Amino acid sequence: MTSDVLKIKWLQLVVVFLLGFSNCYGTDLLDAVTGKSKLNNDLKDLYRAFSINHKIEEQKEFINLFLNDGSKKELDTHLSDYIKVCVSLKQTHFFNDTLNTYVQKYLASTILNYKLAVSNGFSSIKFKKGYKTYAAESDKYQQYLANTYSTNRFVNMPERVYWALNDKKNYIKSPDYLIYKKQKETDLKMAIATLNKTAGQTSDFQEYSIYEIEIADQYVKHQDRLGSDAAEIAIKKYKEILDRKKYSIYLFESWLKWRTVFQQNNGLSKSSNIPNDEYNKVREQVALTILSYVNNNPKNKMAINEFLLMATHDIVKRFGDYPYGNQNTVEYHEIFDGEK
Repeated sequence: MTSDVLKIKWLQLVVVFLLGFSNCYGTDLLDAVTGKSKLNNDLKDLYRAFSINHKIEEQKEFINLFLNDGSKKELDTHLSDYIKVCVSLKQTHFFNDTLNTYVQKYLASTILNYKLAVSNGFSSIKFKKGYKTYAAESDKYQQYLANTYSTNRFVNMPERVYWALNDKKNYIKSPDYLIYKKQKETDLKMAIATLNKTAGQTSDFQEYSIYEIEIADQYVKHQDRLGSDAAEIAIKKYKEILDRKKYSIYLFESWLKWRTVFQQNNGLSKSSNIPNDEYNKVREQVALTILSYVNNNPKNKMAINEFLLMATHDIVKRFGDYPYGNQNTVEYHEIFDGEK
């Protein structure tokens, strides 16, 4: 690949990333849920804190990318943009004053860290000294977040109970599902046609979600048998469940599989286009759907747990334990390897 082509690809990547920061930060969709219960407020606080974490994590990922492949001028320009984003994030509303204090300090230290990088460079003694202070501030904030908003605070549910309630067998009512399972052993395309028809006749959204996820999973796992557009069909099916804006205990699974399959077909390298901003927009809409349900069903532990999963699950990272590309590949194989 020529240097000119690489440059164009790089600029396209930067434009996509910066477009993600055109929104006004400090606001989100969750205020559409007007319930004033402590549970609602706490869940909004948790979501917003992790949303800020995800945005800062994405910035750090791009900084690492630019350190390897970008010029100092380009890096300084984008650091200035990141500072503006952090300033905007300081407008985020929190009900918990202590959490707000931690977030404000974290954002202030992040801004200072970026300014030191611009004025002195990442290799300077001044930056390295400042980074130690920043890391300590960050650790305090993350520890407070983990202690104050742990899953056990919201949901006291043994893992075995969770998986028992999550078992899809509990919600499959159509006798045609048994026909599908038998057909799948000998004629996968016919089996999928059967399940597509069953899903179309199902009025219960949770049951419908199970059938649609199962169909999409088959398209992912058997792309060699189901055609060149199999992945695209799967992506559309996962997304359609989310676009219904109805509650199901399988919304997080649908979102995660949608994101994972989409990214696996979008780019595997550390420098690939990874549209975390788009993934997070969908995350926010799904979180709103779940929070609306929790508002009316505050004792539903599975719904609360579903919200926590949506709020806290990490972005698709470029850098991590997997050395050969971005981390989506790891998640993809964790989800789909071994399934039939």
